[in-house]
Amino acid sequence: MSRAPLSVTGLLDATEVDQLREQLHAVIDPELGIDIVSLGLLYGLELNGRVAAVTITTTTPACPLGEYLTDEVRRVLLGSGAVDRAEVVVTHRPAWSPQMMSPDARRAFGW
Repeated sequence: MSRAPLSVTGLLDATEVDQLREQLHAVIDPELGIDIVSLGLLYGLELNGRVAAVTITTTTPACPLGEYLTDEVRRVLLGSGAVDRAEVVVTHRPAWSPQMMSPDARRAFGW
């Protein structure tokens, strides 16, 4: 167990990140009809002041929706009023797999 002092700022940032992550449920993959968070396409979300750094993926490297999803992530985060800038990176490492989906998303596909 760590004896480091509890950081109130860290707690506030974590809460803000959680709220922003919740808002990203509004970004729907148009081919699958399910949000990127439930699909496991959101790899990372960090907040540094009023700048969000986001890492996402697509279901395959050949997916043509990378730019669309990037634009939608920016739109949602900037629309939240909590950030002034959203830097979004698309990666394919690690490669996405269906195991990354939430249990609800897997059930939606009958898996």
